[in-house]
Amino acid sequence: MKQKIRFRHRLEYGAFRAIQLWITCFPIAWTGAFLRGVLRIVFRICWPLRKETISRIREVFGEEVSVARCRYIARTSVWNMLMNFIELFHAGKMDVDYLSKHLEGSKEAEQKIRALIAKYGGVVIALPHMGNWDLAGITCSAYNFPLMAVGRPQNNPLFEAWLRKSRLNFQTVDRRHPSSFVRVAHHLKSGGVFAILPDVRHNKPAVSTTVFGKPDVQLGKGLAKFARMGNVPILPVVMERKSSAYHALRTYDPIFPDLEMDTAEDAKRITQQVWDIIEANIREKPEQWFWHNRRWILTPLYTQTR
Repeated sequence: MKQKIRFRHRLEYGAFRAIQLWITCFPIAWTGAFLRGVLRIVFRICWPLRKETISRIREVFGEEVSVARCRYIARTSVWNMLMNFIELFHAGKMDVDYLSKHLEGSKEAEQKIRALIAKYGGVVIALPHMGNWDLAGITCSAYNFPLMAVGRPQNNPLFEAWLRKSRLNFQTVDRRHPSSFVRVAHHLKSGGVFAILPDVRHNKPAVSTTVFGKPDVQLGKGLAKFARMGNVPILPVVMERKSSAYHALRTYDPIFPDLEMDTAEDAKRITQQVWDIIEANIREKPEQWFWHNRRWILTPLYTQTR
């Protein structure tokens, strides 16, 4: 059912667009430098999740990592997330020519995805919260790949419409709707691309995975489920932010579902292989990962964070 647009929605959206108009008057690099300076002050003085985020980083890397290094990783992670949003403001100009200059590896990724679609009919992209993960979707749209993702609509319908347009209108299906799985399967069998963020913990039993050396971490079933439903390969993709406006995209060898295996065992195999790639990248460049996710990946089952 279509959501009614209320006065507060218009007020919020008007304020948001005014901020957007002001920000887009400046080059992305200028905005990035300004945000870095502000965060150096704000993060040290009053950032509400600073201690929690630092404890997360030390949980992964151990006490030998200095507090100063943890602060840098956490602060840069926040900056990267804010820059992702800033770049959505500029998404309209991110055509193939722009991407070829600002996103290293975009052409190679385009060729790999096109070859997988031609051979297998579709592809699932496994994309962690690293670098500008939204830019991967914008890249698919720029190269005319029919892209779909599962999400939850924004509470403000005007903002939801803006977000869809900024992401160049790739399809987002509501994860709460029972028909979503069918729509994704049909999309994949029709030569489509489905993107999923696999580095988020679930509160209920899902796929038991070893994460950062800790067993029985519950990651989502969707990654393997959609690949098996469409009988298509999974392509692990990792984004890296090089600077305010320059990025690199790295693709890995595709991972294939094995329909002859037990469903649960195959899901565990696929999820672990994808996570191992993600973890190697996090350990190499931890500041690229979003450490502030509400669903902290190492929180024990059935417990909540803030």
